[in-house]
Parts: sequence; C-alpha cells; structure tokens
Amino acid sequence: MKKVTLFLLLSVCSIQQSCSSNNDTPLNPQDDQEKIVFKDDFDSFNGAIWTKEIHESRWTNEEIQAYDQAHVSVGTDDGKSVLILTAERKGSKIFSGRVNSKGRKSFKYGKVEASIKLPKTAKGLWPAFWMMGDNNKPWPQCGEIDIMEMGEKGAFASNNTETQVNAAIHYGSDAGSRHMQQYYLANVANSLQDGKYHTYLLDWNENSLTISIDNIKFHSFDISKGSEAYDYFHDNFFLLFNLAVGGAFTGITNINDVTALKDGEKVNMYIDWVKILY
Repeated sequence: MKKVTLFLLLSVCSIQQSCSSNNDTPLNPQDDQEKIVFKDDFDSFNGAIWTKEIHESRWTNEEIQAYDQAHVSVGTDDGKSVLILTAERKGSKIFSGRVNSKGRKSFKYGKVEASIKLPKTAKGLWPAFWMMGDNNKPWPQCGEIDIMEMGEKGAFASNNTETQVNAAIHYGSDAGSRHMQQYYLANVANSLQDGKYHTYLLDWNENSLTISIDNIKFHSFDISKGSEAYDYFHDNFFLLFNLAVGGAFTGITNINDVTALKDGEKVNMYIDWVKILY
C-alpha cells in the first residue's frame, strides 16, 4: 500500500482460468487438514484485535481521503455480518476507513485468507488487503506484503479496472535510495468488482510468499535465504484493510479528477471474514 518507486520489478500477464465467486463462500477443502488459529467473522467489531486508524488527508502516498473511525463499521450485507469500510465524499473532502491489527494479532508463516467484496474502483478508488512487519522497525525495514490492491492508474487507462490486480513486497534499509520493491500486476479472467465476494490468500513459508485469488495461484515472491528480500520477511506481520481514494497509485491527486465518488455519494468495501491457518 505504501508506494515509493525506486527499484521496480514489473510483470504483466493474463490468467486464463476463471476466478470463481460465491456469495456464501465456504472454507477451502484443505481447511480440514489445517488448523485455523484465528478467524474473525465480524459479527461485531473486536477492538481487542482491530484498531480504527485516524489520519489526515495526504498523510501518505498523496491519498486524498482522510481516515476516521466513523467510516469503519460492522453491518449486514447479503445476509452476512461484515466489516464495512466506507468512502464518502462531502464537498471538497473525502473520508474513508482503514483498520489494522498491529500489536494485537500478528503471525509468522502459515496462511492468511480474506473474503472481500470490492466496490467499482473506476478512476480513483484504491482498496487493499495487506500486511506489515510487527517488529517496531521503520518502513521499509519492517517489510510490507501487498496481497491485493486494485485501482492502479494503468488499469483505468487500459479499461481493466475490474480485472487488474496488483501485488507487491516492499523492503530495504531506508525509505530513500535503499527502498526496494518487487511489484507484480496481472489481469484475472473475470471481474473482481462484480458485486460478489472473492477470496484472497497468502501462503507464507521460509522460502516464498504465494498469493492466490479464488483458489487460483496469482504470483509468488522469493524470500529464501540468499535472496535480497530474505532479511525482511521472517518476523511476525500484522493485517491491514483499507479503502483509499486517489494517491500516487491511482495517478490522481486532485479531488476533481475522481470519477468513482461523486459529491454526497458513499461506496463500501465489505470484508466477510479473515482467517489465519497453520
């Protein structure tokens, strides 16, 4: 989610398999063989796990929105109890929601998966499911894993806003010349903004970070010993969900260029559940 472009590894491809969706997403079959060590179904907001972040507009990444507690809620969607992050435009200001589990729920290795329904990003919205090192190190020394991001400026230009997914890892000794990233984008076969829930999974072990979408492998990053990323991805990491508006990722820093959110309008990102498995 945090972006500083210096070292860029960029790949573009098209995944031909269909990404399935289901409004009542079941657990994966392998869950029977794996132990679920944490799951939040968002029947209520658990303040012992999640922090509602508060930040001013332009706080990071040139994002237009301000984050506040009022735009994070638990409600009902399609008969499910869900976490709701709401982006709202009020005249010359935009507000939205962001939560994290820093210092409250973190893990090392295993799998983390979330079931998410995304809004239409159009030109301006930037939803993300991601992780950062829970190790008290400054960014990017702490390490960052972007499991799913949508709304990148190139997707709008190529009319792929509903199918282009971005994943990345960020690391390095400082936020300037020694910040490095490996950055990957690809188009899935079907829309991920179709009004249905889709699953995003990270499988993390000593050697790799592998991301899957609707049980289809999307991309794998090498973090094995000897790789340049090795030193940054072997601590506990915490979880983040947010719905940004504008910013460097989208190529939009002027509120008047946002087409995804009209004045007086609200849009939602819904998280049905998140779980950690070993």
